[in-house]
Amino acid sequence: MARLASWPPTQSDRPATSSPSSPPRSSTTTSPAQPPPTTAVRPRHVHTTFHVPTAPLAELLGQAELSTARVIKIDVEGADAAAVRGLLPALPHLRDDAELVVEVTPRLLAKQGESATGIIDNLREHGFHAYTLTNDYDPATYPQAIRSPQAPVRCTKTPEQMTDLVFSRTDADLLALGG
Repeated sequence: MARLASWPPTQSDRPATSSPSSPPRSSTTTSPAQPPPTTAVRPRHVHTTFHVPTAPLAELLGQAELSTARVIKIDVEGADAAAVRGLLPALPHLRDDAELVVEVTPRLLAKQGESATGIIDNLREHGFHAYTLTNDYDPATYPQAIRSPQAPVRCTKTPEQMTDLVFSRTDADLLALGG
């Protein structure tokens, strides 16, 4: 039986207060009253201001959770580089077949002086290879993608647009589905 877990704090490289669409050092964030399905687009009108606590994922998970996790998904709207840095100390404790799925948005990363290349290089130094996961971010296409999934393909160039990357210790041209 699969178990999904989420934590109130946003993932980062250090404890702080953050905004999902601004650098981890920010102390407040804004959100529309009814946020869209994806928050990569800044709303025109701000209706609410709130604080979002951050902490390294390695501090949010216990040793048992780290050693049994098969997939870790990181999607923190531009703060992905900080979230990956916060996870680096935990990588040796992950199972050999553990994979990380990281949504990278180069435009948001650049606003923080970060890059998709930095994320890829950090994880490569820890034995992970990057693969591109097909996702056009159009919910209307998701049912077809579920019926006929495409295997993640080796990432051979740095993403220039929002992209889901799978990081795996498997070294191949593509990842097997259902692995």
